[in-house]
Amino acid sequence: MNMNETTGLRPMLLVLGCVAAMPAAAQDGSENTDYPRLLDSSTSAKASAISEGDRRLGLDSGDRKSNELSVDVKPEWVWQLSEHWRSKVRLQAFAATGKVDVSDEIGGTETDGFVGLREAWLDYNGLTSYPGASIRFGRERLKENTGTWWDDDITLARWIFDTTLLKTTVGIADKLTEARTDVNEVRKQERDIARLFASTQWQWKKDHYLTLLTTHAERYGDESDLGPDSDSGTPERVTESLTWVGVRADQGYFDWHSRSPVQYLASFGAVAGEDARLTESSGATNGYTREERDVSGWAADLGLRGQLTESPRWVVGAHGAIASGGSSDGESDAFRQTQLESNRSRFTGTRSQVSRFGEAFQPEWSNLKVATVYTAITDRNWWAANLLYHKYWLADAAGTVNSDLVEPGFTGASDDLGESVDMVLGYYGAGTEGTWTSFDARLRAGVFFPGQAYGEDADDSRHRVVLDLTKRF
Repeated sequence: MNMNETTGLRPMLLVLGCVAAMPAAAQDGSENTDYPRLLDSSTSAKASAISEGDRRLGLDSGDRKSNELSVDVKPEWVWQLSEHWRSKVRLQAFAATGKVDVSDEIGGTETDGFVGLREAWLDYNGLTSYPGASIRFGRERLKENTGTWWDDDITLARWIFDTTLLKTTVGIADKLTEARTDVNEVRKQERDIARLFASTQWQWKKDHYLTLLTTHAERYGDESDLGPDSDSGTPERVTESLTWVGVRADQGYFDWHSRSPVQYLASFGAVAGEDARLTESSGATNGYTREERDVSGWAADLGLRGQLTESPRWVVGAHGAIASGGSSDGESDAFRQTQLESNRSRFTGTRSQVSRFGEAFQPEWSNLKVATVYTAITDRNWWAANLLYHKYWLADAAGTVNSDLVEPGFTGASDDLGESVDMVLGYYGAGTEGTWTSFDARLRAGVFFPGQAYGEDADDSRHRVVLDLTKRF
């Protein structure tokens, strides 16, 4: 093992050491012999079949089609360590017959197997007499409803305040490690970035919510770490100092139990600060040249949903999303996301987690315009069916769009990125333990049809189909 690998393992070992010390630390502060007490433990085992079309859309000689099988096991435990201390640990073991993308679970990485630490945190609620206030620290899934801001595993410390009408959190976070055996070290563009985050959700009227979010990211690492290497090269852009501010208004838009005949979502966000564009250069001291840029971008997403029938719930909806693009020397007008996003949420009004910008495309929300229409039907608890259509354009035809699944190959002759159709089906029977129905089944099928921006030589279509069967123990 080389020195870099040893250094990369230290954060993971530190977190695991803290987990092992949890029960002892809690017992020191408690005289109750009933502690620590296991509140809950469960294991989910998922088998998947994954089929994908060519990521290069046939634009070069390499063929990146794949048809693979995978197994994913996630055990978790929740303890009450003392009167005021609680903890959770969640692990993951993943194996596949070949390289597959796991962006719906982790975030844009291809792998054929790993063992990882997903969550390991301590929560203390003895600050006040109010049960909804606590401090939490460790590794946690930081998530908000839309998935376009936060939905990632990260090391953090945060204050939580949770009431019926007001939910608030404020904290600091850092991607110290991926805590996985295959790619333990964080990607260069996400490494050595300290983050301050906060959100407040206020229910100002029954089922009507106003949410404010903010994130600040500041790079503190050594610039020599960004230099080119044989594994990952040089990142195209890195964060220097960026601040995001967002506001969202909705009418229970992500509540799949809702019976509202009409629901709306209005979301607006902006980013400002500085980033840097890096270009490999053999003559430079660090192996790359660095161009600082002022960043000023914005994004918006508007959605409206109508309920046609109540039981089963049948809805139709439409969305319009835009994220600014454009750049010049020393300046970028493109919106960019926080690097903690998944772009996956329950925005269709059902229990199904659906990719906001297409299952077979999954672009970053930057330099992008998307029109979406969908229909969905569900009984709210046991099953759901979703059908979606997306149409895509570049906000700036001279720019590009990054995607976890499709590698860009733009001609610069058009802003027409293409269109896609998705079908997401789900059956949720894992709650009925001990019967033949006690499993979850999910089908996510998407087809992307490239537009004129990819030129006439691109494939007519690209598919991604994932079938999951999950059993909980």
